[in-house]
Amino acid sequence: MGAFAIIPAAPVLLEKIDRSEATRMVELRTAIRDTLRTQTRWALPIETLPPVAGLGGWGIDRGVDTRTGRLLCGPDWVETVGALTLEARRVAEAADPAIIVAILHAHAAGVDIGPLGSSENLLLPIDLSGAATEDAPLAPIDGAAEFDAAVVETLTSGTTMDTERLLEHCERAETVAANLSGLAAGIRYTVDRGARVSTLVPAVDESVHEVRTLCGTGTWE
Repeated sequence: MGAFAIIPAAPVLLEKIDRSEATRMVELRTAIRDTLRTQTRWALPIETLPPVAGLGGWGIDRGVDTRTGRLLCGPDWVETVGALTLEARRVAEAADPAIIVAILHAHAAGVDIGPLGSSENLLLPIDLSGAATEDAPLAPIDGAAEFDAAVVETLTSGTTMDTERLLEHCERAETVAANLSGLAAGIRYTVDRGARVSTLVPAVDESVHEVRTLCGTGTWE
């Protein structure tokens, strides 16, 4: 038996990204860290951790060296990335942005992370649609808000999750500018082991910058 946690993968909820952030953003970040601290170690839905996980893709020289657990900033980060072998660089560059955000949140919360199999507790970062409203970050996509609602309903309704239905939603995610690849990988991991997955107990379910944001925990056995 293990736990699972779903956390938002939006980088804006990381510390020191938005210098003008509202108090509610700080409260949401605290909720994410509190969720992570319900366990001391989490497995991410990937086979291998990237050697480094950082914000370079967003123009910020900051990240975590997963080999040492150190947070690196500025010149230290640039130097570490520059010293990567070609293979290590390939693995780092291939990392899903949602996984990178999850690693940074876990580091900030002071909990350990590893790949699948390193813990029974699964950490599943998700990005619901960035195109669900007129003022969303991306141009609106018809049906995106309804897609988000269907995903959240499947995650939270009843006591046992309908994993087949959830995986069907995950297959459609890219068509509405959502990223549920980590969620799909984690749920498949439990299904392949014949597990019953509980529904999610939400700690957060609200809109952040016009993107539905979900955070909470559940169990699988």
